[in-house]
Amino acid sequence: MNLTIKKNDYGLRVYCTKCKKQYNYNIDICSHSENQHYKSLVSNGDGRKAKMYQTRDFDEALMSAIQFKQDVKNGVLDNFTSSNKIDTDNISILEASNMFLAFKHGDDVPVHLKNEITDDHLKDIIRNVQQFMDVLRDNNINVETMLIQNLNDNHVGLWYQFVIDNYAEGSYSTKLKIMSAFINHMINQVGILMRNPFKKVRFESLEYNTESISKVEFYGVLDAIDTKSQYQQLGGKRQEVKNNYRPYLKDGFRLALLTGLRREELVTLSWSDLYHSEKNGCLMFITDNLKVERMTGKRFKKKFIPVGPDLMEFLMELGYEDFKDSDLFILAPNRKVKHATIMSALSRGFSHYYMQAFPDNKLKQFKVLRKTYISYLNKKVGDSVIELTSHGSMKIVNKHYVDAEVVAKGLTMRIFDS
Repeated sequence: MNLTIKKNDYGLRVYCTKCKKQYNYNIDICSHSENQHYKSLVSNGDGRKAKMYQTRDFDEALMSAIQFKQDVKNGVLDNFTSSNKIDTDNISILEASNMFLAFKHGDDVPVHLKNEITDDHLKDIIRNVQQFMDVLRDNNINVETMLIQNLNDNHVGLWYQFVIDNYAEGSYSTKLKIMSAFINHMINQVGILMRNPFKKVRFESLEYNTESISKVEFYGVLDAIDTKSQYQQLGGKRQEVKNNYRPYLKDGFRLALLTGLRREELVTLSWSDLYHSEKNGCLMFITDNLKVERMTGKRFKKKFIPVGPDLMEFLMELGYEDFKDSDLFILAPNRKVKHATIMSALSRGFSHYYMQAFPDNKLKQFKVLRKTYISYLNKKVGDSVIELTSHGSMKIVNKHYVDAEVVAKGLTMRIFDS
């Protein structure tokens, strides 16, 4: 049965670890009684303090909440500024999870310890920690009472089996990093005396696909946009039919192939990003390295895309002479949809039309266009390809600009020419 909650002046409410919601009333709308816990939330002027209770008896929880509120008001509980006041010997797995997620949310975290992360990454962290809780619960482990320092290889093994049974290999490393970060936080920031059992986890190394797309394949995809069905039958009960055609697909695919940009960089590329170097007569695009900046939360060096003959011819088709000094987007300049919508349409559209054109081939995805660009660029500029692509493995990170002579090496590159 659902926990009982009554109106009170002590910050006591019900928190559901499944819904990720707090209920001051209307607890009946929550159907996860086994995931409901009494929780106090008290303001002390500098922020808010929270505490979860083990009991399922309302009167007992209320008495604890009264004491907790008094302690907070009297300054007895100052967990984030005086770590020695945390009872590190009595933190349950659930309490540890909430502490870690509160830290990631930035709740009561000193400014110098806050890390700016995207909403999507935060959701990913929450989802993975919740999955770990669910795996343990499904194996009759009480995360409300079991102490975090008692986690061992057997518990991690349950999680490991769940991951390999339910997810693709490409997502293993991300899940492992999140769980290792969780335990490391409890060790390094909270002061739990334990080892990190996730450090022993070893997934088999993936052989990353560096395959590029051929000329026949690429133009086969473009032709399929005009000649093949734009509709895709989706699975599920609704049997929905998806229309994958968009008028900007051809231009988007060509622009991706000829610039090597990632989707988010591609859809925000504008004519004003074109720069002409007087030193070498180089025409190039200069853009922000959005992916690296999003991952690090810091400003990063710019990306430089040489405008070679292929790209120049395409830009002329798109209206270079008329638009070269404008702030219009190069792709879909009159757009009425969000950037994310175009990004999704490019990925989905490329996969759909590749399957339409080559039903017997192994599917190639939109990112193969970037791989193809980098492969051809590497033939022209050699080791300098690192600087022109701002790839994650770039070692020369202290440079804040690329000499025009380096960019000039890529000016004669033509895609699909050997």
